Amino acid sequence: MPSVLMPMQAGISRSAERIALVSPDFNDCPASCRHDSLPETESHGTLTYHDDPALQPGRPPELQFAGDVGPAERPVVGIYREIAASQWWPAERMRRAQFGQLAALVEHARRHVPFYAARLEGVRPGASGLVDEDAWRSLPLLEKAEVQREHADLKSRGLDPREKVAARQTSGSTGVPLEVYITWINRLLFAAIRMRFLHAHGYEFTGKVVDIHPMSAEDPLGAVRRHAMWEWPLGELFETGELIEMDICSEIPDQVDLLEREAPRYCVTHPSNLRLLLAAFRKSGRRLPSLRMVRTRGETISPEVRAECREVLGVPLIDAYGATEAGYIATQCPGHDHYHVQSETNLVEVLHDDGTPCGPGESGRIVVTPLQNLAMPLLRYDLGDFAEVGEACPCGRGLPVLRRIHGREKEVLTLPSGEKRYSFFPSTLFKDIPGVARFQIVQTKLTELELRIVAERPLTPGECGVIEARLENQAGPGFAIRWAFVDEIPPLPGGKRMEFVSEIKAGG
Repeated sequence: MPSVLMPMQAGISRSAERIALVSPDFNDCPASCRHDSLPETESHGTLTYHDDPALQPGRPPELQFAGDVGPAERPVVGIYREIAASQWWPAERMRRAQFGQLAALVEHARRHVPFYAARLEGVRPGASGLVDEDAWRSLPLLEKAEVQREHADLKSRGLDPREKVAARQTSGSTGVPLEVYITWINRLLFAAIRMRFLHAHGYEFTGKVVDIHPMSAEDPLGAVRRHAMWEWPLGELFETGELIEMDICSEIPDQVDLLEREAPRYCVTHPSNLRLLLAAFRKSGRRLPSLRMVRTRGETISPEVRAECREVLGVPLIDAYGATEAGYIATQCPGHDHYHVQSETNLVEVLHDDGTPCGPGESGRIVVTPLQNLAMPLLRYDLGDFAEVGEACPCGRGLPVLRRIHGREKEVLTLPSGEKRYSFFPSTLFKDIPGVARFQIVQTKLTELELRIVAERPLTPGECGVIEARLENQAGPGFAIRWAFVDEIPPLPGGKRMEFVSEIKAGG
């Protein structure tokens, strides 16, 4: 089984020839894809630093798989074993592996993707076989609108007709949904990265999970699905507990009832939905004795929500940052609140407005290049999100650090001076004011903020004064505040409930 971190052969038409597989979802996988045995050993390089657990005190114990690994899951296990070791590589070694992989991806895109035929003319591997970083940074960013407009020309013509390609669609929370294409290898990588993330945080696969998330349009409102085991491949690789899914659009009392009735070990949901659950549990004074951890996804998470989760439910919160277009981009470090970039699968750049890289302590826009997607290469794709770069992590992992994920441009406050304020946490404005059931702050103009509030009762003048004082303390002076008491604040497509929305267009 070739290494996922070795450069892909440019022009290879079947990803199955690089990572052989049998897929439970792709039953028409050709015979040439089948692989009935894992290699006895995997090659992870010759640096003994990475093989000595004594030099890596934060390294989790080896993951034990249940019984015999089936042929469909063997490729995932092989990838997992590889990335379980590569996360401890020095940063420079990982960087070289990325740019070797990038060279193969660039060559494939140049030859087989019409959109890149001329665009990549100045980006070619050097004598070392790696893409030159200065040449790479000269490549224009790929915008979401451009992907929508040039959708047909971004699809690869170089895949074998037998290659199974799957379509994935974004939630459309920022506008029109975007459809992208991936191969089965991308699904395998996603599964392996998730396994590494959960294992690092001490997940016990035998536990029951309640996952509150957006259900499909075919499901009735408030739908609940029950599964005897966790989703593929976890249910096949481990003895797992049950998985209970619930529609995130269900009423909060119904969600609370389900959690109390099912007594899960783990709860998974969006941060905005978690905040509503925490408010309900705080009000009732009850806890979930069986709960060991909350996992969030899909939105930015504030330090206040992390702290509230510990205070109200008595458990830690872990978070992962990803996108439909790129899979897992960064996952929370098991020893800290910051995030490690998943460098085996994504080349991530955090850039200033002038295109130069941000250093530790600086914030900029996130630009991502999925390194193994041959079906629809997205080179230097501007996600529209912002993050702060962090220092190297003391945990020993060589993966780059994102200290904080700020979210999308529409989640960033613009001050009257034009300066961006990333660390703006609206939930703190309403702490200890029980009359506020739900809220949303909307920046309607450069100097105007609208407070939309669903109130359980009329707020007193004193409470309104406290909220306005807290808002000025966080956002600074110069804003006119408009109050709007409403009956409901509907979620965005995909179930997200944004606490802050900016209607200010980029550049003013």
